[in-house]
Amino acid sequence: MDRLAALGRKQGHLTNQDLQANLPVDAMSAEEIALIVVHLEEAGIPVELDDSLTAPNPKAGPAPVKTAEIIPFPDRAAASRMKRKTGTLQNSAASRADASKASGQKGAAHWAVAGSGLLVLVLLGALVVLFGV
Repeated sequence: MDRLAALGRKQGHLTNQDLQANLPVDAMSAEEIALIVVHLEEAGIPVELDDSLTAPNPKAGPAPVKTAEIIPFPDRAAASRMKRKTGTLQNSAASRADASKASGQKGAAHWAVAGSGLLVLVLLGALVVLFGV
C-alpha cells in the first residue's frame, strides 16, 4: 500500500496497470480491490479503473447452491382429495362443534359492532335535533 501511495502521489493518479504491478490482483476479490481503491482515494490519490479489474472473479469461489425446493400449487382435483380426509366420528363431531362455536362468536361480535354503530347514529341524530346543527 505504501508503494502504491507513493507512486500515486508521484504520478498524480493510479491505473489498473499500477495496481496489477504492485498487488496480487488475481488472488483478490472485487470487494478487496474496491476497498483498497477507496483507501487510496481517501488519501487523495485518484485511481482510474476500468471494469475488468473490479468485475467479480469467476475463480474466486464456487457458485452458490440452491437449497430451497419449489413445490407447485396443487390443482383443484388434488385440493378436493385433501379436503375429503375422513377422521373418526368423535373427531368430526368435535370439529363441527368447534366450528359452530367459532361462528357463534363471530356472529356475536358482528352484532355487537352493528349495535354500537346504531347507537352512535342515534346519538348523533339526537345531537342534531337538540342543537339544531
